Amino acid sequence: MVLAFARLFPDRVAGLGLVASQTLADPPDRKEGRYKSAAEVAEKGIGNVVNTMASKFTSDERLQGFARKVMERQQPAAYIGALKAMAERQDSTPLLASMQYPVVVVHGEADVLIPIERGREVKAAVAHAHLVELKGVGHLPMLEAKEETARALSLLG
Repeated sequence: MVLAFARLFPDRVAGLGLVASQTLADPPDRKEGRYKSAAEVAEKGIGNVVNTMASKFTSDERLQGFARKVMERQQPAAYIGALKAMAERQDSTPLLASMQYPVVVVHGEADVLIPIERGREVKAAVAHAHLVELKGVGHLPMLEAKEETARALSLLG
């Protein structure tokens, strides 16, 4: 969402923090999978998504439980909307190359949903970006490594 905001309102952006972010558009097979998941949620509810995703977010069982509780409180329409939005996400590579403001990328090295290589690609695309790679951290740096994530984001000013 922050990349969409930066694309639509570049004059309102003074710096950008990307935490476990995906900047590429979905390839056709991934896009199809998201729409299939959205249809499944519409038909069967969120139970399967909750069961599948919690362990992909983090290897920390305590945080998996927390994630599961948060996800279970959401409305199916929210999941469906998020899945469709991710499926239709634009490739932000051209946007990244145009960024003239501070960019901090925070990424867990153990992120199984968005591999660390995506964070490294952002760093390569934005010469003045600062990349913070968090060892042993998955897709939830803001929960798995709160202090390190906050410290990294403080580099934005």
